[in-house]
Amino acid sequence: MPNPAVNPFAPTFGAPPPLFAGRDDILRRFDSALDTGPTHPDYTLLITGERGAGKTALLNVLEDHCAERGWQSITAAASTESLSTRITDEAQRLVADIAAESRRPRLRSISALGVGIEMVDEGRRDSAPARASLLTTLERLASALQEIGAGLLITVDELHDAERDDVRDVASAVQIVTRRQQRPLAFAAAALAFVENTHLADANMTFLQRCARARLDALDSADTRRAIRQPIQDSGGDIDCDALDEAVAATLGHPYMIQLVGFHAWEMRTNAAASVSVADVRAGIVEADHAMVGQIAGPIWNRLSAMDRRFLVAMLDDGDDSALSDIADRIGRELQYTRVYRRRLLDAGAIDSRSGARVAFRHHALRKRAQDAVREDPGLSPSNR
Repeated sequence: MPNPAVNPFAPTFGAPPPLFAGRDDILRRFDSALDTGPTHPDYTLLITGERGAGKTALLNVLEDHCAERGWQSITAAASTESLSTRITDEAQRLVADIAAESRRPRLRSISALGVGIEMVDEGRRDSAPARASLLTTLERLASALQEIGAGLLITVDELHDAERDDVRDVASAVQIVTRRQQRPLAFAAAALAFVENTHLADANMTFLQRCARARLDALDSADTRRAIRQPIQDSGGDIDCDALDEAVAATLGHPYMIQLVGFHAWEMRTNAAASVSVADVRAGIVEADHAMVGQIAGPIWNRLSAMDRRFLVAMLDDGDDSALSDIADRIGRELQYTRVYRRRLLDAGAIDSRSGARVAFRHHALRKRAQDAVREDPGLSPSNR
């Protein structure tokens, strides 16, 4: 039964949203790959997008789809551990679990008089060696899973933060088991878009370069409306039409912003039976904007180079968007040079491209962060240089 007292939104990084809107095509592609096998291009998948686009949540949903088929999953986060070590350790554990299951005594025969019962240890396998390589362990695990009609999904989050050598080790092993040996080992990784210009620009990363791509862009207005309204209605609540319009406009289709606005607007209601009003949404937007500055804009800003930041600060003199030629004049660089930084900021999720060689802040949280930076260091402003 719906519980109008329980907030239906989940503004927590990596948490699956109550409604996974706008990603149906990616899920269909992945399910088709599992049906087809290792020859399907989406059997190995690289998911890219800006912070808060739902990359980690999508990896979790892919794991759920595999679990429904009886598959096993191994999850690794590049920012917190060695990928190859984590995957090897987890794969060895799964090999040992399968071997232990196969060693369970089974009843082979029993006499008519109830005596002479014979228990046998069928299908005995040795566990993986304590120091087996990543490739050897994955070969053993994929083979064992294939024998029982299952498979393995390896997911890697925050691939952009992984050491290059570590990524090469994992990619090499997966390529051999999946593409060469045609074993049921699927692979999905998530990364910020600039990974295309770092890890994937490496000539030795051919496996990753050949992975199918799934770019998580902003949701369109229809999916945004559905992502806000349906969880509210499914929880026994409602939202006024004007309030929904304001919520959709404020989120700009950004998945994390959708969860933030929905969560805080729900919390602002006067009582559990009340519909979400325009006032609730406006108050929720204020709270969401504050969170976006700290949790999305801050990490993006911290990764930018000094010239990237100057580019963004140069946009503050304009309204909705900025002409690339004006930015070039303000930072004192040639237009061609400025185009390079435009590409970098697009990949970082800091700006959007507009027609007529114009750009805009991807979210006003980035504008706010740039304004804060100028207050902290007035020398960043072109007018003070």
